[in-house]
Amino acid sequence: MSEASIQPCTVCDSKQSNFLLKKQSDGRGLGSISIYRCHTCKAVYLGRYDAGYVDDLYEYYRQYQGKSREALFSPLTAKSYLKVLELFTLHTSGKSILDVGCGKGDFVDAGLRAGWDINGIELAQPAVEIAQGFGLPVKRLDFFSNAIRPASHDIVTMLEVLEHLPDPISFLRRAADIVKPGGLVYLTTPNFDCFDRRILGMDWPVIHREHLTYFTPQTLISAIHEKTGLTVIHSETRNMSAQSLQRIKSYLPGQKKQSMTSPQSVAKGKNTDDVREAIEGSRVLQFIKRGINGILNATASGNTIVLLLKRLD
Repeated sequence: MSEASIQPCTVCDSKQSNFLLKKQSDGRGLGSISIYRCHTCKAVYLGRYDAGYVDDLYEYYRQYQGKSREALFSPLTAKSYLKVLELFTLHTSGKSILDVGCGKGDFVDAGLRAGWDINGIELAQPAVEIAQGFGLPVKRLDFFSNAIRPASHDIVTMLEVLEHLPDPISFLRRAADIVKPGGLVYLTTPNFDCFDRRILGMDWPVIHREHLTYFTPQTLISAIHEKTGLTVIHSETRNMSAQSLQRIKSYLPGQKKQSMTSPQSVAKGKNTDDVREAIEGSRVLQFIKRGINGILNATASGNTIVLLLKRLD
């Protein structure tokens, strides 16, 4: 890719950037992708990206159509969502939530079951059809639609959404406009400085064509402070993947090294829920997990950046 063909930074619109890496395939047969680091704001972004929503990138939701709620909505994930909702109660008495980019609606489902006034919006039509098939209040609606009024919600959530956006800062500004004064914005997004990427390198599965913007805690928090009407009231990074543990194990004496994309690795990846269930069922493993997450958070190297933001009055 020539320097002239590189698009501006998705965060600050700067046209000055450094090449970081090229991935020959994101697993979909759509060719290679290259990512760059912005000189100005240090955010990482895809060198070529579409400025608008691309339906074809999200056709994978169709593989979930026709499946039951039980098959699609993990009880362990629902349990983790309850902890998120508990965090909200520490900072607001409001109960109105708009979940942006809600996918199949699993967070909406968890919120409804816990007694929250929650609605979801999503652009991927197959995902909307799944959620509506379960009777969930999910609409195919653009976040910038006039149908969403300013100061109309207590909380806006964006779970694994920012990385998909060609202009994530405009979404954060829009979220600040939609929540009431003192309202909350909760987001999660992959951490480019995570332990996983350092261990897995080019096998890090987060780098693919859907993801246009990659943040570190520092670059994201700096952008929020400088460009939005939001302030950070809670931040953390957490979790590492089973793939990283597997890669570390492969480095031990007597262990056979294998690619994370090998059939064996793919099969092991399907057992992630089994691992989570084992941890949930063991106090010792829960203690170990808390310790690992404590280290990951202290070093800002967890897989996921988690931020709770508040609209300034």
